[in-house]
Amino acid sequence: MLTQRVVVPYLLQRNLIGAECVIEGDLAVVDASRRNLNFQLISERGPCYLLKQGATPDSAETIAREAAVYQHLQSSIGTLGFDQYLPRFFEYDQEEQILIIEFLRDAQSLWEYHDRRGRFLPAIAASIGTALSTLHRLDWVDDERETDGDRFKLQPPWIISIHRPNLEEFQHLSGANIQAIRIIQQFPEFCDLLDDLRREWVTENLIHFDIKWDNCLIISRRSGVESTRLRIVDWELAGVGDPCWDVGSVFNDYLSYWLDSIPLIGETPPERFIELARYPLGKMQPAMRSFWDSYARRMGLDAPTSAEWLLRAVKYAAARLVQTAYEHMSYSGRLTGGVVCSLQVSLNILRRPEEAIVHLLGIPLQSGTM
Repeated sequence: MLTQRVVVPYLLQRNLIGAECVIEGDLAVVDASRRNLNFQLISERGPCYLLKQGATPDSAETIAREAAVYQHLQSSIGTLGFDQYLPRFFEYDQEEQILIIEFLRDAQSLWEYHDRRGRFLPAIAASIGTALSTLHRLDWVDDERETDGDRFKLQPPWIISIHRPNLEEFQHLSGANIQAIRIIQQFPEFCDLLDDLRREWVTENLIHFDIKWDNCLIISRRSGVESTRLRIVDWELAGVGDPCWDVGSVFNDYLSYWLDSIPLIGETPPERFIELARYPLGKMQPAMRSFWDSYARRMGLDAPTSAEWLLRAVKYAAARLVQTAYEHMSYSGRLTGGVVCSLQVSLNILRRPEEAIVHLLGIPLQSGTM
């Protein structure tokens, strides 16, 4: 298994760094491991690398999947220039199951970018729309990869079936997760709407499947002239699925950020919560409109298809709201008011998606029907 001490010798052996870098002391190795073993090799004057290795058989399989996606997106003919949105892929060591890609030293996540500035720029949102539309127009299966079709075919997201957990899943749930599931199960309408959403799932486009602000990196200007400032990372879950899931996931991050900024104070009347939000929806809606307009235009969606996709995307955003709240409670024993609020907003969106498009996303319905 990778350790901090073996990263430099490993890269020397593979001729990805030279001995002079070691002699000059121009290298630093940072352990950024979480679910996977992640090591960043940082150089001031040379290339920087990110090494990823699975810590378990399951995570090793997802790293291999990510490597296959990088290889496909950066080496295939007809990628429509999507490689400009990726860190550079160097190689995948199949024997040691180690993925080596470019470490973007001067990058920050979109979450960090928004959190530091408190602004939601339409231009950045539009670039995400452009990137996703480019991705969703790519073909995964070609003559050389026909046998990979089933392997990369994605099932509906697990969160859509959260109200029907199996016994094995219960072994890994926190107390707060169980409480959240019980709340959903108390509303038959909520369960039925999630079941309907599961039936709407289609597998027709190459998608990221885990798009979120943490996986969208913004490159600092001081790193030089770039064709685009946006990079999208963490492709472990990518495959062929419903493009509206990626779109809804982008909407979810704006809605989650808005909900997280609402102070849920016991003595404050609930009807005043929204007006006390640190980041009102009105500040985010121009960015959400810009994202959708860029995406729909570049996808070339006709009016009926545009309306259908936007409606499905906002319902997926509701499901992703549940997922975001659920993940925040993974190690908690009790629910917070914020989680309960997210569940309520999710149900409201699923009940009245057209109203959510107008009043939450700030997208006029005529824009959705183009």
